Amino acid sequence: MAKKIKPEYTTKEVQKAREALWRMGSLEWKLHPTQRKMYDFFHNNKYKTVVFNCSRRLGKSLLLTLIAFEQCLKTPQSKVKYVLPEQKMARTIIKSIIQKLLEDCPDDLRPTFKTQDNVWVFPNGSEIQLAGTDNGNYDKLRGGDAHLCLVDEAGFCSELSHIITAVLIPTTTITGGRIILSSTTPPNPNHEFIRQMQLAGSQDRLIVKTIYDALHDGENEEHPHITPAMIEDILINIPGGADSDEFRTEYMCEILHASENAIVPEFKEAAKDVVGSWPRPAFCDKYVAMDIGFKDLTVLLFAYYDFEHAMLVIQDELVMNGPTMTTEKLAEQIAKKEAANWIDKLTGEQAKPYLRVSDNNLIVINDLKNLHNLYFLPTDKTNKDAAINQVRMMITNRQIMIDPKCVTLLTHLKMGTWDKQRKDFLRTKEFGHFDAIMALVYLVRNVNMDHNPFPPGYRFHKLGKTSDVFFNPNSSKNRDESDFAKKFAKQFEIKSSFRVKKS
Repeated sequence: MAKKIKPEYTTKEVQKAREALWRMGSLEWKLHPTQRKMYDFFHNNKYKTVVFNCSRRLGKSLLLTLIAFEQCLKTPQSKVKYVLPEQKMARTIIKSIIQKLLEDCPDDLRPTFKTQDNVWVFPNGSEIQLAGTDNGNYDKLRGGDAHLCLVDEAGFCSELSHIITAVLIPTTTITGGRIILSSTTPPNPNHEFIRQMQLAGSQDRLIVKTIYDALHDGENEEHPHITPAMIEDILINIPGGADSDEFRTEYMCEILHASENAIVPEFKEAAKDVVGSWPRPAFCDKYVAMDIGFKDLTVLLFAYYDFEHAMLVIQDELVMNGPTMTTEKLAEQIAKKEAANWIDKLTGEQAKPYLRVSDNNLIVINDLKNLHNLYFLPTDKTNKDAAINQVRMMITNRQIMIDPKCVTLLTHLKMGTWDKQRKDFLRTKEFGHFDAIMALVYLVRNVNMDHNPFPPGYRFHKLGKTSDVFFNPNSSKNRDESDFAKKFAKQFEIKSSFRVKKS
């Protein structure tokens, strides 16, 4: 007869320990390994806002709810704002998750749900306020203070940027409250959550967990949350399997940019070569290109053309919001950018642009000219497709270099998408009308690539290194060798009346 092994802890002891942890507001023990890593990432991160980008089936909503519960239990009178894509999710998905979480919660700690207000109210006065982003329901979360703000499935929430900046951040100003944005990767690469992910990634406040990460995290667990059989089942039931867009975005956290709809599809591959710094030559033609927007953005690019290396270099950008832009403010900022970027290396003086070019808004162009002495040439706008193709070819051939500080231009090149009819650029709330791309188009089609800005005799090959800056004074191009010129110059020779007497 086999010997019975006495369990390490009795059921009563386990229940007692769990009750004690509930009263301490410590619920981490309910999480599987991947959730615990995300939990630790949030609590150990110094930033106000952190971003979770993770696969389906990893329990994101349960993790967010658990973090909300800990806040409410540990700090009486806490206010947690919980945002979802749809209002009905508060009564379905979140309610079922909370009920599961409460299975072993002591009765005197249990919150109650106020259906009319969509609020979970705790006995100690803490609250979890829920609202969807559909139909403007998020406005119910405006006002008051918040100790914690959670946005669940942020990649599928409408007006995410507005919700973060106008609704959530103001509620945390006094309390020092924190914000979590959590989602799988949205299929739309132009969604605001993508920008939030990219920004968070550059500041070490983004954690990414794929389904294979979860498999690895739980490989030593007795009852792992994700198993190879589960992943195999997912792959079998998704058309296209591991190569499908659905699996790559929802389970592998990839950001997909459909090349068939991309305005500049070549930029993705070329970015590593065309983004960076470039040494400005001593002589080059400077350019300003502007796309004017009132409903959209107004974007200006400041550039020069390196004639020797056939390279168009975008040094800087100026981005202004259309509705708040005035001609006076625009002129002031243009002057500042030109002064900051175009100091001549040889003379220390500010160089003037070879050309300023703009789209055909004659009112703005005339105001800049007549009121601010800034001259812009209205660009030719015929054959838009050919002009865009010229930009694409220059990027393909690595004939454009963009300084990393041109964030708007780089973002628009990466995310720029055609509308369904491929007649115009897609207009999005997050990135506008991809106006920086058109500013680049105007720039490229107006650059005079045949003009040589170098003076005659520059870098004469018999003198020094090619990196030296000098002129050949004996260059025939630097002086007029005609007989007429010699005779004319001789008339102005200085003559002296002093004569040396010959012996």
